[in-house]
Amino acid sequence: MNTTKVKLTQVSINNANPRTITDSKFQKLINSLLALPKMLELRPIVVDDTNVALGGNMRYRALIAIADMNDDELTSRIYGIPDVRKKTKGEQETLVSYWLAWKDNPTVPVIKASELSDAEKKEFIIKDNVAYGDWDYDALANQWDSVDLNSWGLDVWAPDAAVFGGSSSARNNGGSDGVMPSEPLPNEDSLPDELQGIDLDPDSLPKITGDDKTPMERVIIVFPKEQSELVASMLGLEKIEKIIYPLDELGVTCAE
Repeated sequence: MNTTKVKLTQVSINNANPRTITDSKFQKLINSLLALPKMLELRPIVVDDTNVALGGNMRYRALIAIADMNDDELTSRIYGIPDVRKKTKGEQETLVSYWLAWKDNPTVPVIKASELSDAEKKEFIIKDNVAYGDWDYDALANQWDSVDLNSWGLDVWAPDAAVFGGSSSARNNGGSDGVMPSEPLPNEDSLPDELQGIDLDPDSLPKITGDDKTPMERVIIVFPKEQSELVASMLGLEKIEKIIYPLDELGVTCAE
């Protein structure tokens, strides 16, 4: 199958695609494309014979959003992207020139999946969005910058973030330049009703007031090694000496 370029308006969004995206992740996707437009050549939009998107629906939506920006908005957006700020001045100017020229004649690379039956199209839409693998968080922590990973849309905690969740331990995850979750983050269906459908940005989580009828059995605290003294002081300890602390040792009383 060969990749061809067509006008952006020739492709149609697949409204039957069940995949959704939060606004914050969508903005990160836009920034990702703006900073690295070569991604579009490497991962073209898969379309059927009527140019309805089967794969890459979100990337196509992101391109529509870029095409709708005025020149000043687009230029300002590009210069504000962290990945772009790492580039040389010449590279930044080339990137801005590329997108301004693209906006005058918006196109998108596509691959036609003409040989797929209707049933296979439905199957492809789901399989194209399924993530079978898991992240090696140790490798991510040691080989990538956590701020970059967050800006690229991967859910990890930034270096200065304190993570509070649930097991009866305080875990020191030092040695990396970012805090990686020891377990995958919970999916939305497992969250309390108050958090259903909310973009889980740690800076904007709502405050949930409990009724003090459900005992808190466990607390997990994950922190960078260099913040151990701060965490110890918050827990009323001179220093962190153990991996697991009984809650009564920390002066915590559980409701019955």
